[in-house]
Amino acid sequence: MRLLGIETSDNTSSIALFCDGRLHAEDVFYSHLVLCDQLTPRITKLLESDWNLDGIAVSCGPGSFTGLRIGVSTAKALGHALGVSVVGVPTQHVLAAGCGPLANRVAVIQKARRGHVYAGLYRVEPDGVGELQPVQLLAFEQVYDYVNGARIAVGDGLTEAAQTDHRLNGLNTVGAPYDVPRAAVVLRLADWPPKYSFAQLAALRPQYLLASQAERIHGIEID
Repeated sequence: MRLLGIETSDNTSSIALFCDGRLHAEDVFYSHLVLCDQLTPRITKLLESDWNLDGIAVSCGPGSFTGLRIGVSTAKALGHALGVSVVGVPTQHVLAAGCGPLANRVAVIQKARRGHVYAGLYRVEPDGVGELQPVQLLAFEQVYDYVNGARIAVGDGLTEAAQTDHRLNGLNTVGAPYDVPRAAVVLRLADWPPKYSFAQLAALRPQYLLASQAERIHGIEID
């Protein structure tokens, strides 16, 4: 099986190709302000212009509003055009699983808006990621108590939150390349439906958790 993974929730994006259950290729790139122009050409290059795919997995948030919209929209468009299943994988699960097999009590802390982060607590299991505390939008001063007992922390919101609550500085952290979500991990966590379904495809939406600036200013809803 040839499976495509897409991760665009962060300023560092990635795409990956699995062939028969093994990582065949991965492209990791800085995507801030250039994702819309670069994503499809990079996918074309990764696939070597061979669009024979059996499925697509995409990181579905929370994370960057623009990045998630571009990634999920691209995955859905490709899935519909190719007639293959598209599945969403929570970004916090991707970050937790990136810490390694059987990692326990992983705090995932991602940037949100000023003074807030997306935070959750997880354990990595052989067949996926288990939630000890589901992802929530929290003020900096709420984070430590919410992820109390964490043994390791990952995510781009940790440093800023720790400036407000210094107790967070005591958490063990992981370094590059495990501190950003990766498309290869998205593929590893994907739970594939048996076949293409337009209803399932249409229902797939980014998990924002927070209204975008356009929604707050203009009162419009953005999928």
